[in-house]
Amino acid sequence: MLSRISFYVPMIAYTFASMVATLCLFMAKHHYDARHRFETFLAAPVHVVPPSSKPVPGQESIDIALAMFNIQVPTNAKKPVYDPGIYDRGLTTLRGWSNKMEVSVGPAAFTSWSMLGSTLAHELEVHCQQNFALIRLKDLFGFEGTLHAEREAYSHELANAKRFRLDNQEFANIKATMDFYYPLPMNPDASEASLSARMSQ
Repeated sequence: MLSRISFYVPMIAYTFASMVATLCLFMAKHHYDARHRFETFLAAPVHVVPPSSKPVPGQESIDIALAMFNIQVPTNAKKPVYDPGIYDRGLTTLRGWSNKMEVSVGPAAFTSWSMLGSTLAHELEVHCQQNFALIRLKDLFGFEGTLHAEREAYSHELANAKRFRLDNQEFANIKATMDFYYPLPMNPDASEASLSARMSQ
């Protein structure tokens, strides 16, 4: 009996590993296709000079910022809404596998039109294009899926600092938030380590 069990254990383990690998490949391919479709849909960004006045917290300012900075709402997401109850600048959630992404914007995003636009891009242009299932799977196996997903979104904000006309303090705050909450390992990639220097030139 024991020999029969020991005969089937490797077969079961191999089958399970094959199924996990196939699932990972399927999710990665789905994520790549969705990202490619969205990038081809996006029009070239229009550089604008945002008003010096602060946006009034609310839905109307969100709608104005979307149009001002030419930020598109992807087909897999709902239109972003104002939520005075959240602490973060923005939040993207997925309730169930077949539902659309839900983007909420908090009061902290309304310190300037630049920060509001940058926040919307963080959520809509990055998080809504990420594969949440793959991120959760990476987290489950200890591969820091959330950390890398957040760094990608914050890096997008920093790379688009000129597009949103972020001032030096806003740029520094975004960079500090990214490095404090989502730090890289001890030996970060040189290209990302030099991002701040390139953008400040």
